[in-house]
Amino acid sequence: MSNRYVLLTAAKDEEVCIAEVIQLVVRQTVLPLAWIIIDDGSSDQTAKIIERFAAEYPFIQCHSAGSRGGRNFGSQYKAIQAAYELAKSLEFEFVAVQDADQAPEQADYYESLLREFQRNSRLGMASGFVYERPHGVWECRQENSKDSTAGSTMFRRTCFEQIGGYTPLTYGGSDWLAQLDARILGWEILTRPDLHILHYRPTSSAGGIWHGRFREGLMDATFGSHPAFEFLKCCRRIAKQPFLLGSFVRFGGYLWWNLTRRKPLLPPEKVAFLRKEQLAKLRRWAGSGIGQS
Repeated sequence: MSNRYVLLTAAKDEEVCIAEVIQLVVRQTVLPLAWIIIDDGSSDQTAKIIERFAAEYPFIQCHSAGSRGGRNFGSQYKAIQAAYELAKSLEFEFVAVQDADQAPEQADYYESLLREFQRNSRLGMASGFVYERPHGVWECRQENSKDSTAGSTMFRRTCFEQIGGYTPLTYGGSDWLAQLDARILGWEILTRPDLHILHYRPTSSAGGIWHGRFREGLMDATFGSHPAFEFLKCCRRIAKQPFLLGSFVRFGGYLWWNLTRRKPLLPPEKVAFLRKEQLAKLRRWAGSGIGQS
């Protein structure tokens, strides 16, 4: 099996970390056939920094998407889809999607994921665990789960094309939907806790932490997340900064969507599939303790 993969990134106003992110990618033991970075209307030096590295590393390509307004999830995944359109004429078997504020810690991160695909022909998506540094030291993010990919995700190309890539969503969750669609089609998903993804921008920090937590609750509601699952998930995250209030704000976003009698944005069959998975996970939690993933 070939190890040929393309790497796709959407970048907007990431001058603080983009140089370090690029340095961690160019030292990978298996480099991408092409790394297509879409500058999504940055107002800082992001594009110039990328172009400087592109002059040194020919596989890096920087393209401009023009100004799409402020930072938002819909714009980000439209940019990713645009990057794939630029890449799809190349010959490759795998697609990796990496946020501009994330980077693989280990030099063999992508090589390790490629070996997993070689071992399992039904593997559709794979990633490592996200690490953040809320207190100045890299720590495993509490939301990490062994049954869900997060950040710097690699797809089998067949899987990526079957699910239609990423669907831009107003409240976020495009990566969640990609996993759901992959499982519906029978693909397997793998997460390697020993492979670390360094996340330089704290999760949901864009626009303010409280806005981010409330948006996460809205996102869960738009997917039709089961009420019991949502409640217990928020309870399990009480210890996460900003502690109890953050979980209340997230659950508040979920309740607000439902109390205003708004329906999930996913088709009923996808909501039913998701809730079936969530109820199964609730049973596992009950058997092993709420604190377990």
